Amino acid sequence: MTKKTTFIFLTIFAVPIFAFSQKAYNAIYYSGKIPRSTVKFTLADGYSAGCEIKTIDNKTKKISKFSPENGYADNNKKMKFYRYSTSGKTWSDYFIIEGIEEVYDTIPTKFYGEYYYNGTAYKIVLTKL
Repeated sequence: MTKKTTFIFLTIFAVPIFAFSQKAYNAIYYSGKIPRSTVKFTLADGYSAGCEIKTIDNKTKKISKFSPENGYADNNKKMKFYRYSTSGKTWSDYFIIEGIEEVYDTIPTKFYGEYYYNGTAYKIVLTKL
């Protein structure tokens, strides 16, 4: 191969690889507690659909993942998170987190919200790690 052909070949195949490795948002981590579980919240600053909540059962260490209902906060800056299940099973518990924005000028040190389980609402405070 000539130098020109090698250069063109590398340009065509290498440049797209570097383009896909860029991160579109900053992940900021928060933690809180609900009865019997620890809550880990990942704020995706710059891409609110990338936010997620994980609960870790204090006894069994089982991890449950909660994903945003529709990928953006409502007009009151609240976002609802439902439990994610690969089996398609539906769960009745969910989170509502307040103060969610697409992009922040100043990253919040705390988020407030509620966890709903069997018709009972539990207040939660998520503190930046």
